[in-house]
Amino acid sequence: MRREVIMKVLFLGWEFPPHSVGGLGRHTYEVVKELSKIMDVSLILPFSDYQNIQKVKFKIAPLNEMTSIYKNFKAGGFSELYEDIQHEIESYTKNVLRIVKTEKFDIIQANDWITARAGIAVKKMTGKPLVITMHSTESDRTIGHPWPAIERQEKSAVQSADAIVAVSERLKGELIKNYGVKPEKISVIYNAIDRAEFNLPRTNERSKIVLYTGRLSPQKGIDHLIRAFKTVTKNDKDALLYIVGEGPELKNLIELSIDLGLSDKVIFLGRVSDEDIDYFYSIARVFVMPSVSEPFGITALEAIASGTPAIVSIQSGVAELLKNVFKVDFWDSDQMADMILGLLTYKGINETMSAEAYKELTNLTWKDTANKFFNLYKKLTKS
Repeated sequence: MRREVIMKVLFLGWEFPPHSVGGLGRHTYEVVKELSKIMDVSLILPFSDYQNIQKVKFKIAPLNEMTSIYKNFKAGGFSELYEDIQHEIESYTKNVLRIVKTEKFDIIQANDWITARAGIAVKKMTGKPLVITMHSTESDRTIGHPWPAIERQEKSAVQSADAIVAVSERLKGELIKNYGVKPEKISVIYNAIDRAEFNLPRTNERSKIVLYTGRLSPQKGIDHLIRAFKTVTKNDKDALLYIVGEGPELKNLIELSIDLGLSDKVIFLGRVSDEDIDYFYSIARVFVMPSVSEPFGITALEAIASGTPAIVSIQSGVAELLKNVFKVDFWDSDQMADMILGLLTYKGINETMSAEAYKELTNLTWKDTANKFFNLYKKLTKS
């Protein structure tokens, strides 16, 4: 009997547990884990310490240890100095090209502009089809004040790719508008969640904790949440706002909290471990994601998987996916405050929304996400 040929993918990664800053690291880990069950996966990373996955062939394209981004990865953070990043990308690309000389694969998978240069170079070397997953755009990350050098690289990436994956319809629309990509070239494949990973017992029966987790950057709209929370505290003296994460807006957000008289009500917890994040989800009464611009927003799924009802901005990709969440314009602090107070005050609404949203996650599995990638790969390798 003829043995079925197993497809092989060269997967170019940048973030990967324990070096995860946002959704990209989680996405890479979960998609690679599921793909490895149905195809051969070679994953190239820029660092040597990683969370192992059985069956995955790990390769290291090391960065220059003296550069800032490598040291920030080792410290668990991420540098936003784009000019330094360019040196890292060049180092990564050169090492990827060295590695692939001895690799056999059918398709190349890159993620965002940061690994796109390597993907394009491998495509030129081998002639293999290139898929690039876009998790965000430079315009998104900078709220409409993009760095031109990054935009040029993003445009080159989407023009060079044989197929593009966007993590939401919202992001697909931006790629079409900003870079003139033909709609038929873009497949929308949503992120997902493993509900089993968020199984801590609920301990928030009397909690008045409102939770935000994520990067502290202008894109995330945390200042609007703090302003909304000022109204919340006028109506509920026991409410507390926990802000988990780090980023360039920390100083401004602390100053805003002080100016609003909330220094004892807004608690900045910094960057915490995955285990501690799970704990904060389990004790929170409400989760809020007030992003000004959010291509997806995987933290909302994590909160819901933990049994915490979520309020998300209409400007997020996850808002187009979920029905049983409150949705609000990021700038509407008054309505945001009303929603928070409703979920803090009315136990029935809180529990019903939590239960119904949790049911929605049944169909949002990483296995299904990986199967959609696999089907796209098959389509490209047959043409």
